[in-house]
Amino acid sequence: MIGRWKKKSEPKNIQQLLKNTSYEKEIGINTQVPYSEIVGTYGNGKLDVDYTTLKQLFGKPVRDSKNGKGSKVRKQWVFSIDGVVCTVYDWKQGYDYTRPKGGLALRDTEWTVGGSHPICKRLVQGVIDSYRIRGE
Repeated sequence: MIGRWKKKSEPKNIQQLLKNTSYEKEIGINTQVPYSEIVGTYGNGKLDVDYTTLKQLFGKPVRDSKNGKGSKVRKQWVFSIDGVVCTVYDWKQGYDYTRPKGGLALRDTEWTVGGSHPICKRLVQGVIDSYRIRGE
């Protein structure tokens, strides 16, 4: 039962909650995650966010293929939240995948979140929601 841990065994961070020792002991958001860390990640769902907010939260995308011609992903961020590797990207919304050809404007893009664990979507949406609540 989530939320009914005994005081002694209450998890101190997300790693203990997930009970997976493959995650590094890291707290907070790390935007300096090497691109190679996305090996083995997978899609977890869609995000309610705009491009400007993503840039403000996670910096410049690590992948930027401009209009996406010849690529399934135009923009992509790779970062970790409490050691859990997360990715945000615009899957198949570039030049070759929209009708008529040309790609969606970034303001109309539907963003996908992926990562090393199914909890990634909740973590990333939580960061976005916290940012919106603070009104920055």
